[in-house]
Amino acid sequence: MAGGPDGTVPGQADVYLHIGLPKTGTSHLQQVLWLSRERLSADGVLVPGATRQAQRLAVWDLMGRRPRGAAQPEVAGSWQALVDAASGWSGSHVVVSEEFLTNARPRQARRAVDAFAPARVHVVLTVRDLGQVVGSVWQQGLAKGHTWSWEEFIAAVRDPASGPATAGGAFWLHQDLVRVLDTWETVVPRERIHLVTVPPASSSRHLLLERFAAATRLDTAALVSDLAGANVSVGVAEAEVLRRLNQGLGGRLNERQYAAAVQHGVKPALRDRRSSARIQVPAEELGWLTDRATAMVAEVRARGYQVAGDLRDLIPAPDATDGSRPDEVDDSELADAAIAALVAVTEKYAELSGRARRVDGAVEPSGDGGRASQARAHGYRAQMGVLRLADRNRWARKAVATYIRRSSRTS
Repeated sequence: MAGGPDGTVPGQADVYLHIGLPKTGTSHLQQVLWLSRERLSADGVLVPGATRQAQRLAVWDLMGRRPRGAAQPEVAGSWQALVDAASGWSGSHVVVSEEFLTNARPRQARRAVDAFAPARVHVVLTVRDLGQVVGSVWQQGLAKGHTWSWEEFIAAVRDPASGPATAGGAFWLHQDLVRVLDTWETVVPRERIHLVTVPPASSSRHLLLERFAAATRLDTAALVSDLAGANVSVGVAEAEVLRRLNQGLGGRLNERQYAAAVQHGVKPALRDRRSSARIQVPAEELGWLTDRATAMVAEVRARGYQVAGDLRDLIPAPDATDGSRPDEVDDSELADAAIAALVAVTEKYAELSGRARRVDGAVEPSGDGGRASQARAHGYRAQMGVLRLADRNRWARKAVATYIRRSSRTS
């Protein structure tokens, strides 16, 4: 099929692959895309997938990823389903967003781009300064079951040969911007690669979305923008609780079990506390991080990519660091965070137990004996309800005390 003078194919929508990098506002952008899909569709833009998880599962299918220790049969075939939806779209363009694509090797990138042929594929990368990213990646690793201390993690990032590959090696696999660009440039021309810089924390919370919209040709008026700006990270005490919990679990939970119990149970309770200091990179790490970021920016600037934002946003700011180490935590703070985690687990267990009992659907016996038993049960519940009310209400407490005195005189 012959293309137009700019390489477009008549009747074929362009495809924008937003591939991260991770911890650069990707979850927020994906939520906006999902909630805005009907408005975007009316504008000629497809956000493919029947569920919010569909794009993630599709990329897992493309890359061969499966959850550790748990079957997920819906992964198989989901990549082709996404491609079919994009190929059948008659609008202007399609947007796919999944940061796991930063893992792609050249042949996997080729497979992704070829799947959409003859559509013109663009690659979009959101990028954030390393001083902000490194702490976020550490706490995210703890929330996925790792047990590295801050000292072990930052040493491995500084020199991947000196520490666990799951720390340093994995960090640069996802955060080495030049490496990721080199991979995707093997299959997408440089003029169709777009960088979006994450603005400083002091900026308007809508600025990242505006930059992303500019890079992906989205009308900001069609985007749901009244959402919280970003995922809230846990603080230093909460991170240490997660680390010690992971040590105690010893890897005995599979990926799905861990997500249900820790990521959806414990972590939200720890995150919502927001009472301990936030994780910041110690000042002594700023020098080498700045050197690495400066070299990365120089290489990107020399290549001349289209940039939505300012490349200077990628240089760590001195006031974004802290003099203390992220794993230095007071015992009392640790105890408070641990209690919050225990409360969350207890509530989760109780919820699941109650749900299981409702499913059992036990039916009490009928007849005179059954009715009498149910009446006694109602009476007991009412009595306990009055006592609980008396714990909160002084008038009810006085009434209960009066009743007890009168009962003791007549007994």
